[in-house]
Amino acid sequence: MMHNVCIVTSTRAEYGLLRPLIFKVKNEHDLNLQLVVSGTHLSEKFGNTQNEIIADGFYNFFTVELPLDDDSKKGMAIATGTATQKFAKLFSEISPNIVVVLGDRYEMLGVAIAAHMMGIPLAHMCGGDVTEGAVDDAIRHCITKLSYLHFPGCEQSAKRIIQMGEEPDRVFNVGEPGIENCLNIKLLSREELSKQIGFEGIKSNYSVVTFHPATMENNTAEKQVRALINAMDVYNDMSFVITKANADSGGRIINEIWDEEAKHRDNWLVVNSLGMLRYLSAVKYASMVIGNSSSGLVEVPALGVPTINIGDRQKGRMMADSVISCDAETDAIVNAIKIGLSSEFVKRIKNITLPFGNGNTSEQVIRIISDFLKKTDLIIEKKFYDMAN
Repeated sequence: MMHNVCIVTSTRAEYGLLRPLIFKVKNEHDLNLQLVVSGTHLSEKFGNTQNEIIADGFYNFFTVELPLDDDSKKGMAIATGTATQKFAKLFSEISPNIVVVLGDRYEMLGVAIAAHMMGIPLAHMCGGDVTEGAVDDAIRHCITKLSYLHFPGCEQSAKRIIQMGEEPDRVFNVGEPGIENCLNIKLLSREELSKQIGFEGIKSNYSVVTFHPATMENNTAEKQVRALINAMDVYNDMSFVITKANADSGGRIINEIWDEEAKHRDNWLVVNSLGMLRYLSAVKYASMVIGNSSSGLVEVPALGVPTINIGDRQKGRMMADSVISCDAETDAIVNAIKIGLSSEFVKRIKNITLPFGNGNTSEQVIRIISDFLKKTDLIIEKKFYDMAN
């Protein structure tokens, strides 16, 4: 019997993490892939990254357009409501047997609500994490409670999901999908990367920068990104490859500042998206990764590169020894970069232990989903697992 597996992606980073699983579902003989492309993938302002999905050979996907012009907190709320409506309509048309989502984006909350209300089992990847500085934190936990199958990336996150009342036999620590990409994809050479992105700075000392707004804070995006720029200017002998912020509240301000300031700096390259292969390749040869992206806590340590984690956006997440956290202030960032560049620190992090799995995440996920869908007595009614008993 053929089962419909619906996988939803709305951002460049999320697609990169889901990519191995998408390929495996496509190639599984008793599973029918229903790929849904939404959010910033469909926006010219965010790089029209659906083209990366098409380049991977996926042509027959469904699209769900969402309002992205208003990146205020009100705009995020409206987009969430719109996602609920549009995905409910889509699910009624394509009849998925299970819906797979990853992470904590607000539009994914709309997807989760629609699936839950319609009685469609939801599989959630990368739940159980903590990011105290972003609205994503509560959204991620909401998606967890709406989901039936859980695929956290580490044991700490698995325990949090169980703590939220989810039954242990539905929680599977499969490791972080980003580790799978780092360990299994053949990356570009430095020369190939330089040629593809058209930036000579990649051939010498450079860092990768990604800075997103801390959405639990009010109007701090501009102040914080200017503090970061001041710190970058201190290291004017270094080049910087800057990937723009996502569609969260405050992201547009950050991106406008990057574009404007780049006009005055020859040692910068600002891009909407590098795509997964170019991004991981850029990280591999970088002196460090600077900003507050979750990739700095997962993929970057796996490649043996220092991370400068700025501010509170990722506060509460498990961090490897290669991560240097600092306040979102110029002096603190300058000092953190200095530590990250030191030969002592670089040497110390080369053989760190990572808590995020061994690189076979998608293989585990597809096996668990396949076994789940084969059950003839499938009941998705959940019991609250009370740890107090």
